[in-house]
Amino acid sequence: MEQRDVAGYGGCAAALSGVVTALYVWGSSRRTRVHAGAGFEGQGRDLSALLTDLPFVLLAGILIPPAVWLLTLRLLPGLGAPPVRALLSAVCTAGVLVLSAWTLHNWANPPDPDHIPASAPQISTSSPPSPRIT
Repeated sequence: MEQRDVAGYGGCAAALSGVVTALYVWGSSRRTRVHAGAGFEGQGRDLSALLTDLPFVLLAGILIPPAVWLLTLRLLPGLGAPPVRALLSAVCTAGVLVLSAWTLHNWANPPDPDHIPASAPQISTSSPPSPRIT
């Protein structure tokens, strides 16, 4: 297999995995559930999220992983045989894919101010005792 074939197939695989991952993370998020459903008889449904969020999520999923794949293939020309470069490019692309999925998950699942975890430290609203002067 030639290097052009490796670059092309790897870029297509990276784009496919990026789109599938982005759609899964965005589709299973709390933000999407709030906007796209979960209302009684369609009340509270705001489908504008499909027009605003979804194109950017898909665009990022399609463009970022193949760009990382191709950049690492081009920037690592002296590291040996093409299979070694392809393996390093795959590792870098997987790392960026995981990082972008984590970022999308944190953006799409904002913290709920009504829910405070039980393990959170208790915040005291009283002022500390003043020191005694003797």
